[in-house]
Amino acid sequence: MWVVSQNKEKVLNCYAFNITRYYAQKGYKYAIMGEYAHSFWGGIEDVVSLYKTKDDAVKDLERLNKSLTKGDKLFKF
Repeated sequence: MWVVSQNKEKVLNCYAFNITRYYAQKGYKYAIMGEYAHSFWGGIEDVVSLYKTKDDAVKDLERLNKSLTKGDKLFKF
């Protein structure tokens, strides 16, 4: 699924998503990561959206899942 990142700076063709802890930017504790490629060492992923709480991240991941099951080709955070 093509995904437009929250900051509108990336458009990635991702095939897997996960929520992870995020420490790089003050005020945000969680991130949704999108996996878009494989390498010898595993999947290559990038941040597609940042959240202050895990509940907010879970809600957006659920929204993304609904979009996937409907067959949408593009999702914007």
